[in-house]
Amino acid sequence: MSVAPALSPAVAAGDLLFLSGQLAFGPDGAIVAPDDVSVQTAQVLANLERVLKAHGLGLSDIVKTSVWLTDTADFPAFNAAYAKALGDHRPARSTVRSDLMLPGAKVEIDAVALRR
Repeated sequence: MSVAPALSPAVAAGDLLFLSGQLAFGPDGAIVAPDDVSVQTAQVLANLERVLKAHGLGLSDIVKTSVWLTDTADFPAFNAAYAKALGDHRPARSTVRSDLMLPGAKVEIDAVALRR
């Protein structure tokens, strides 16, 4: 039995847009590259970007992210993929190690964006 998550992809509050945590779901609905945090990070950020675009925003509008990694050893590869996707933009960020709710998921990211 599958249960749809009880959440909204994003909720606006004043000038802020709060984006729910994203996992590395590919177009087919499955987690991409279960053994590659770099590929998963790129997919998670692409998923966040898709939600942002639906609200007329982009990655450069993010002011804060929270990141959960399942393995601290993945941090360097995650950080490189994150920096590549965001370019010179450097929002505030928290990163912690945590188990995730879906097997094969190595990274989850949520974000807060500023609607200018």
